[in-house]
Amino acid sequence: MRRTAAIVLNPTLQGAQTLVDKLAQRLRLDASALYGSMEDLERRGRGGLNVDLLITVGGDGTILHAAHVTAPQGVPIVGINLGRLGFMTELSATDALGSIEKYLVEELWTEERAMVQARIAQAGAGADEEGYDPWASPPLCHALNEAVVGSSAVARMATIKVTIDGALLTVYRADSVIVASATGSTGYALSAGGPILHPLSKDIILNPVAVHLGLSSPLVLPPTSRIRLEVLSRGPAILSVDGFIDLRVGEGDAVLLEASPYKARFLRSDPPSHYYATLMRRLGLENGEFKPRALR
Repeated sequence: MRRTAAIVLNPTLQGAQTLVDKLAQRLRLDASALYGSMEDLERRGRGGLNVDLLITVGGDGTILHAAHVTAPQGVPIVGINLGRLGFMTELSATDALGSIEKYLVEELWTEERAMVQARIAQAGAGADEEGYDPWASPPLCHALNEAVVGSSAVARMATIKVTIDGALLTVYRADSVIVASATGSTGYALSAGGPILHPLSKDIILNPVAVHLGLSSPLVLPPTSRIRLEVLSRGPAILSVDGFIDLRVGEGDAVLLEASPYKARFLRSDPPSHYYATLMRRLGLENGEFKPRALR
């Protein structure tokens, strides 16, 4: 059975529109299956993509945006890389036209990646109500990479109290605290000294950024963990989700984080071990040496 498909592109990238036009012609897609931007995907796609596959033309940022639409609908993604790293992408721009057809007709496997959900519990909200459970309120958002809580002011630290499964861990005085999925382990968390997890791992990373005093090492937590980040500092704080959703967190508010019920799905042709074959190259490391992409 032939899969149905739609395409979304990042129109700011050079060559994206030309490639999409060629892909649409190759796959015989009409205009209704083409999304000209992430805003277009969010506007029309949240009502139901009604396809078996979403093709993204861009980079990892395009996939992050797209996953917020596809994950709740269970639609897998095939990413075509026009960006820099392309950790989540499947195909290069040069390979796309010759290879894309097989993703519609061949029996391939679906990679499922864990996500993290976040909700804000405002200070004092429901505290006087009998049986009030802040964890039962609807989550605000779901992150494929990470949720970050920190100060919204430049060069100002945040004070964040961290509780895991009801037990106090510590109070960080730091720039921010990252809660990342395995996918996010090669993003912001990695730049802050965090570990790299295999993308199929369901574990959660807790990683403080630029700690002033106290524990600075990242922690790897089981997927059943419930993490509470309470903002104690008086300055304004922000919850940033996947780098493009920013929500204000006030003094005394808490951000509650746990595993999301949604999974980001990717249609793959290479086996899971292919991740190791490409990891060092995507990090700019080959044969143990750092080789910036711009110098290749």
